[in-house]
Amino acid sequence: MPSRDLRARYDKAIADLDPPLALVDLDAFDHNADDLTRRANGRPIRVATKSVRCRQLIERVLQRPGYASLMAYSLPEALWLHSQGTSHDILVAYPTVDRAAIARLAAGDEARQHITIMVDEEAHLDLIDAARGGPAQQEIRVCLDLDVSWRPAAHVHIGTRRSPLHAPREARAFAELVGRRKGFRLVGVMGYEGQIAGLGDSPPGQLLRGRAIRIIQARSAPELNERRATAIGLIRAVADLEFVNGGGTGSLESTSADYSVTELAAGSGLIGPTLFDAYSRFRPRPALMYALPVVRKPAPDIATLFVGGYVASGTGTKDRLPQPYLPEGLTLTSTEGAGEVQTPVRGPAAVKLSPGDPVWMRHAKAGELAERFTHYQLLDHDDSLQAVPTYRGEGQCFG
Repeated sequence: MPSRDLRARYDKAIADLDPPLALVDLDAFDHNADDLTRRANGRPIRVATKSVRCRQLIERVLQRPGYASLMAYSLPEALWLHSQGTSHDILVAYPTVDRAAIARLAAGDEARQHITIMVDEEAHLDLIDAARGGPAQQEIRVCLDLDVSWRPAAHVHIGTRRSPLHAPREARAFAELVGRRKGFRLVGVMGYEGQIAGLGDSPPGQLLRGRAIRIIQARSAPELNERRATAIGLIRAVADLEFVNGGGTGSLESTSADYSVTELAAGSGLIGPTLFDAYSRFRPRPALMYALPVVRKPAPDIATLFVGGYVASGTGTKDRLPQPYLPEGLTLTSTEGAGEVQTPVRGPAAVKLSPGDPVWMRHAKAGELAERFTHYQLLDHDDSLQAVPTYRGEGQCFG
């Protein structure tokens, strides 16, 4: 749909509401969900809840073919989602040191059957035992986090800083260690290839950087698939694995080519934040945006918006700033950027804006906007609007 028509549709949908507010275009959300399954090439997708943080949207995507389970980002979140009946298969993607949550998991007969937590060193096992009062007969399901960064030379690390388990023999040794520990069962292996999944290969205005990223990804993917397959073969010799998880929105194609991987992970691709404008292999539709009201006009080509300082986590670079979306032709100012109490935008489109008009913005990341709003307005294909709570709107904060 042309941007002018999109803006008219969104403006009409919220005509009776007062921004700031966040809106989810369900047509775009469903389109993105279908595109992810296409790119997954038949592998089931585990939904990364960190990128959504709204139960209604999580449950909506789980109802679609190709989606089977969840990847939570904290154990308290996983326990809450399980208690709400959202899913019966939840993998916690990061190691937990929340002793109270571990104790709740250990005491919950049903939760222990459906929640798997991440480990990658013996200290994790020791902490879990201490939190539950020592080794227990009841088994806790654990997943081994395999470091899948690329190390082309000594002291060169390209990718996220996650697990210390990089070499297949290291992973095998840790799997054997878990097998010797009472009260644990190793059921899965996970590896997040951030250098492929989380790094756009076509950053706008950065031709040389884009070329370098494409070279890194082209060389990293085959090395990773070979090393991961070797590691999984060694681990399966000592543990009865239920799943091997890999990927991320940006690497579904290369990860699905690894025969050792049984499922993929994705979440941000459902939303289509601005960081995903930097990928050449796919282009999700913007499904989540937020409206800020114009509150003053300090100059004919400048409109000052109320609030808007929703800066994404990460490197602290310019690409972490939110960006004006609709109407087209607006940019942030270099002196103020996106501010906590006001966000000036400038450009030809500002000339036609007046106090009270909404300006639509996009966040750099998929899930972090949910920390700013208690509700999302869901816009359906028939232009009906439904307000649903985010995690924060349900009184939950897992950051």
